[in-house]
Amino acid sequence: MAPNPTSRSVVQGPCFFLSYAHIPGLDSTRGPDPNRWVARLFIDLSEIVLNETKLKAAQAGFMDRGIQSGDRWPEQLAGALATCRVFIPLYSPRYFDSQECGKEWTAFAQRLEATPDRGNRLTAIIPALWAPLQDPEHLPKCAQEIQFDHEMFGPRYRQEGFYGLMKSRSMRTHYETAIKALARRIIKVAEQDLVPPGEPVDYMSLTSAFHDAAGEPPAKSSSPRMRLTVVAPDLSRLPDGRLTESYGQTPQEWNPFPKPGEHRPLASYAMELALRHGYLLEVGSFDNHVEHLTGAGGPDAPSVLVVDPWAARHAETREVLRRVCGQDRRPQPIVPWNLQDEQTAAAESELRALLREVIPERPGLPVVSHISSLGAFQRGLPRIFTSAAKSYLKSAPNYSPRGVPGTRPRLTKTEDSDGK
Repeated sequence: MAPNPTSRSVVQGPCFFLSYAHIPGLDSTRGPDPNRWVARLFIDLSEIVLNETKLKAAQAGFMDRGIQSGDRWPEQLAGALATCRVFIPLYSPRYFDSQECGKEWTAFAQRLEATPDRGNRLTAIIPALWAPLQDPEHLPKCAQEIQFDHEMFGPRYRQEGFYGLMKSRSMRTHYETAIKALARRIIKVAEQDLVPPGEPVDYMSLTSAFHDAAGEPPAKSSSPRMRLTVVAPDLSRLPDGRLTESYGQTPQEWNPFPKPGEHRPLASYAMELALRHGYLLEVGSFDNHVEHLTGAGGPDAPSVLVVDPWAARHAETREVLRRVCGQDRRPQPIVPWNLQDEQTAAAESELRALLREVIPERPGLPVVSHISSLGAFQRGLPRIFTSAAKSYLKSAPNYSPRGVPGTRPRLTKTEDSDGK
């Protein structure tokens, strides 16, 4: 007899994990949330799962919309991905362009690889169509391995996807048929107990599953690329006496504006804003990105540096910063200052002097943006992304076409123009 979905150990997390590509808003300051339809789908799925099982509300499903601004964002995602029973990738034209969706797939796939043979483990990945795919034959290898018949959710579902069914009142019956079929499929797979819980991974260090072995994306991304480099110490490299509350196990976990008992990395706010404005954001530490930032001619993509003032206390970091920011084509620097932090306020003059030394202000270079609050960071980052993109395109190297130069064309009269 298959185990009941409530019979598993208490370490088990949500029944399903909904992985979806965030939809950028037309205007970040006005208008409804463009992701509200995905949230509606999640709620409807969760309600059916709860009504047809004995699960508690918190065990039904997980989507990142429920992560509050103060939560430890990477840990929440990693925990859900390490304990969910079923992974639901919500296919759409932008899904396989999303680095975050690719990381979520990687985290769940690592659990599958570590699981002893328990039948077809790939059954624990149940793809769903949010919108019809333009080139379904060009899916990345990891998605091609999933054998799934979308016809089981109804004839109109494959044509419209969940979004199309939800938006049309005339298709309400088709939507209800599809959502019930998906929920019952989730429950059936969850009861098979295919993938036991695993240890949470370091989410920030994951790479996207949507890059094949050759290291290239399976299809050209339609969204502009942007790199964000966090220049901050981790807990093992803090300056002497520096308080730990703003820091984590990696530089990417740094947040200079922490709340008591809560911590969401500044990088996660950046990723959220990048998604809203249509950028594919690659986040990493100085160690991760230094080769990309200091190659011949400067950065190889539009780049933003988010610099902790306390990083300037580290001699090796100062030297690399001086090299990166002294280039004619340097990244766009941002320096967040939390002067409510007594240590930072007391050391402000010293830290500003060190930063001026390694991040010089010169005509023609991107201006250093000094910000004093999380709100200022959220308001200013979209503008900074735009500035970084323009600066990169303005100074990017031009490459002449390969081959032997031909003769220069000339305008000459033709026989017809001579009247012959």
